[in-house]
Amino acid sequence: PEADVKSHLLKIVRRVCVEQRGKLIIPAFSIDRTQELVYALDQLESEGYLPHIKVYVDSPLSVSATMVMKNHPECFNPEVLAYLEKGDGDAFGFPNLHYISSVEESKKLNDSTEPCIIISASGMAEAGRIKHHIANHINDVRCCILLVGYTSPDSLGGQLKSGAKQVHIFGEKHDVRAEVL
Repeated sequence: PEADVKSHLLKIVRRVCVEQRGKLIIPAFSIDRTQELVYALDQLESEGYLPHIKVYVDSPLSVSATMVMKNHPECFNPEVLAYLEKGDGDAFGFPNLHYISSVEESKKLNDSTEPCIIISASGMAEAGRIKHHIANHINDVRCCILLVGYTSPDSLGGQLKSGAKQVHIFGEKHDVRAEVL
């Protein structure tokens, strides 16, 4: 149920980003899963539960897909429409949410030591910017890689999900020290 998902997500965010001062890295499919995550985080922020940390959607396709969805509220289900009516009219935007399309901004996320949430494509962690984020944070015990969708067993996401202690990313071996959920 949605309340359980939000509650579970909030517990992870608080532990990883607030207590451990790490980054929560979330590989997510650009269409549907990314928007579900942003909507859940938007609700948590609206309810006053989301800690004051930055959330980044770092994927040009995810950003574009979210903007298309924002521009077509006639396609939303009754629950989202009710949420929009009682709030600010945006289920995919809150003050600490940042949409990133440029490569330069994406690279800055990996250099930053600030705790944050990074949602990036691809959902199986096989391609795209998520591979760079994982490669840059997989050795940090303060960080967490949260798998929120299907991952084929041979994909990087599948290897992480199965508990691999070491993975190859861009031809280099990486020890898995970050938590994987």
